[in-house]
Amino acid sequence: MVLKVAGGYIDLGETTEERENYLRSACSAWNIACLPTLKRESAIERYVEEYKKINKADATDCKALEENLILLIEQKDKLYPDVNVQIVGSRIENINGRNHVIVVSAKIN
Repeated sequence: MVLKVAGGYIDLGETTEERENYLRSACSAWNIACLPTLKRESAIERYVEEYKKINKADATDCKALEENLILLIEQKDKLYPDVNVQIVGSRIENINGRNHVIVVSAKIN
């Protein structure tokens, strides 16, 4: 499901490490999409602020990240509106020369 929501976004990465970074932000968007609508905006703001701090990102990068998060959230809502699981881990693993996305989730009430 994550690949259906964010496969093209994840593929923006040129290396496995970059794709994993995109995967992590896509998973964060997924988790934010599982929040009640009224809590999403503040969750996005906290995520972008933390990203800015960790990556020493400028305003342009932060705005692009925020826009991408919003698009991913909209895509998740469109494709899987009733799926309410939190993603607790993700990685890309090379198995027999092919990359595989592995996502661990937990059902929330």
